[in-house]
Amino acid sequence: MNKKEIISQGYLESYLTRDLAQEELEEVEKFIQEDLEVRRSYAEVQQMMENLSFQYAIPPSPVLKKLLLSEVSAQLQPREHQWRPWKLMVAASIVVAVTSLFSAFHFWNKWKAADLELSALTTQNMMMAEQLNQVNNELGDIKNDLAILISPEFSRIILNGTDNAPTAKAVVYWNQRLEKVFLHTKFMAALPQDQQYQLWAIIDGQPVDAGTFDGNTDSFVEMKNIAKADAFAVTIEKSGGSATPTLSTMQVIGNISS
Repeated sequence: MNKKEIISQGYLESYLTRDLAQEELEEVEKFIQEDLEVRRSYAEVQQMMENLSFQYAIPPSPVLKKLLLSEVSAQLQPREHQWRPWKLMVAASIVVAVTSLFSAFHFWNKWKAADLELSALTTQNMMMAEQLNQVNNELGDIKNDLAILISPEFSRIILNGTDNAPTAKAVVYWNQRLEKVFLHTKFMAALPQDQQYQLWAIIDGQPVDAGTFDGNTDSFVEMKNIAKADAFAVTIEKSGGSATPTLSTMQVIGNISS
C-alpha cells in the first residue's frame, strides 16, 4: 500500500479500530510515524471518532436520579412521632368516633401515597422507555457511521479551505459503486437561517448539485447520489440551494485521487 491508499481508502479508520491484519497494522503505523501528511490525516480521523463518541454519549436518567436522591433524603429524616392515645376519656362514644376518624385519615394517607408512588413509577417507566428508544436509535446511528468510516468501498476526500474560509474543512466519503455520498462538516461554521452550504460534484469541469446542508454537525450528512466526479466543492447559497454555484463564496474544495 502507498500513502494515497492509506489516506483515502479507509486504512486509517481501520487502524484506529484495529480491523487490519497485523502486517497491515505495522505498515500503517510506520507511515503515521514517518509521514507528516499521513500523521495529520490520522489526527483528523481520531478527532472525528472522538466527536462521534461525545455526540452519542448517554446521560443518566434524571427521573432515576431524583428518585434515588429522594430515597436517601428520606432515610436521613427523623421519623415522625406517632399519635398518642387520649390521656383522658370523656366518653366511650367520643373515643370510638375519634379512633374511627384517625383510622380513616391514616388509610386515606396510605392510599394517597400509594397513588402518588404509582404515578411516579408510571412516569418513570414511560421516560425510561423513551430514553431506551432514543439510545437504540443513537446506537444504530453509531453503527452506520462506523461502517462508513472503516468500509474499504468508501473513498475519503478531504476538502480544504479556500481564501474565503482558510480554517474550514470538510470530509467526503464516497462509494462510487453505490453512488453514495456522505459528508462530515464539524469544521464548517454555522450559517444564518437564510443561508445554507451546498455541495457540488465537479464532473468534466462542470458543477453538479449534490445537495444542501448546515454546518458544524458531528454526525454524517447523507447527500445526493453521485456516480462520477473529479472533485467536490462547497459554496454558500441561499437557503434551499441554487441551480448554479456562487463561486465567490466557495468555502472548501478537494480533488479526487486517481
